[in-house]
Amino acid sequence: MFFRIRRLLSRNASNPDKILKYPNGKRYYPDFHPIRKSYIDPDAIKVISRLSQFGYKSYLVGGGVRDLILGRMPKDFDIVTSARPKEIKKLFGNSRLIGKRFRIVHIVFKGNKIIEVSTARAMPNSRENAKEPDDLLVEKDNQYGTFKEDAARRDFTINSLFFDVRNETIIDYTGGYEDLTDKIVRIIGDENISLPEDPVRMLRAVKFASLLDFEIDPKLQKGISKYKKYIQKSSIPRLHEEFNKIFRTGQTMKIMESMVHSGLFQALFPRISAIAEKNNRNFSDKFADSYLGKRLSIADRMISEHEDLNTTIYYAILASEYVSRIKFLHPVSKDIPQEMKEENVEVLRKELHEFDQETGLTKKEMDRLVNIYMSQQVFSEEVNEQKGWVREFRKKEYFQEAFIFYKIDSQANNDHEAIQKSLFWEIGLRKKLGDSIRKVNHRLVKNRDQFQKPKQ
Repeated sequence: MFFRIRRLLSRNASNPDKILKYPNGKRYYPDFHPIRKSYIDPDAIKVISRLSQFGYKSYLVGGGVRDLILGRMPKDFDIVTSARPKEIKKLFGNSRLIGKRFRIVHIVFKGNKIIEVSTARAMPNSRENAKEPDDLLVEKDNQYGTFKEDAARRDFTINSLFFDVRNETIIDYTGGYEDLTDKIVRIIGDENISLPEDPVRMLRAVKFASLLDFEIDPKLQKGISKYKKYIQKSSIPRLHEEFNKIFRTGQTMKIMESMVHSGLFQALFPRISAIAEKNNRNFSDKFADSYLGKRLSIADRMISEHEDLNTTIYYAILASEYVSRIKFLHPVSKDIPQEMKEENVEVLRKELHEFDQETGLTKKEMDRLVNIYMSQQVFSEEVNEQKGWVREFRKKEYFQEAFIFYKIDSQANNDHEAIQKSLFWEIGLRKKLGDSIRKVNHRLVKNRDQFQKPKQ
């Protein structure tokens, strides 16, 4: 009933003019902001130029604009346009349509570089028809609209800025430029609508606040506390994508700690939280001191030291609470019957089933997790010479992932004997991991000390 009354009072939830701080768009010209066309990937400029050539308006948008304003070189340059997906596809032979929830176009350049192009979206239809928060969840989202509507339906003000490469102008509908200078993560519109509509926004809010050292706006913080259990309604593939992005930051421990403090971690992983709380007193208050926190800290440090880690190792760390009570037979011993090994694999997969449902692991990722855990017993054995089975084990595709997990676990447990044993396996370990995460020091495109609040 409360929500219905609230809805009657806020029928403008689908009217961008009532949501946006600057409905006509506030423009920041080159004298008043730090972005220059020369900072932008030439291929992104080529895409915008070609779209413009055929009469379509296009802007750089989102995280790329945000990072450039903060003086960081973006990882991606995303584009929003008035062209529809099929129209974009016709203009670029090197493109492909992707996405079910919302169709976007990936334009592929040399080196498998991708420029993502999306069509400006309209406000979700669910806002018109929702009678309660559960009705707001957006499952399909292929309604196209204006740039103003597109800004109004984005997640946070800091991710809603458009950059016009033609005249180097920033267009701000939401007050995002001001929030960047004030270091605030703020939701666009009403948190009671925006968060149930897309619960993944809560996870992204915590991630951005942690990575950028920003504060979360009190209204948004209150909304996360209120709707944190809605995170379980999120699309599993989208959650999987967000987890991968978090793991690639090299700051996973910091982000997970913020997730624990906000209650999102407990909502996402109730069983892991229960086990961790049992094994580590005050898990919620002292996450960094827990076994999970220690493992994540070590993994992040290894990335900062340019060691090879990938997302599978982070999934293994996260899921380790599920399997820590089980002792597995290693798969390379000739003394153990095959049926016993298969039985171990079956038990392990059963233990990981819930984790798989929570994170949306691919079959390949699940197979790699199984091999990582099954191999741990090997590293704890007394081995001091290059026996035949040792050489064969080193050749296994999963060997390096398994060994890195063992090394992380040994250090987290402060197990000196295990650390010494790991030295034997360390020798000759030079093969680069697939999907390797490397610590990226954001190249400054402008001295941050020169970045000031915009002139009015």
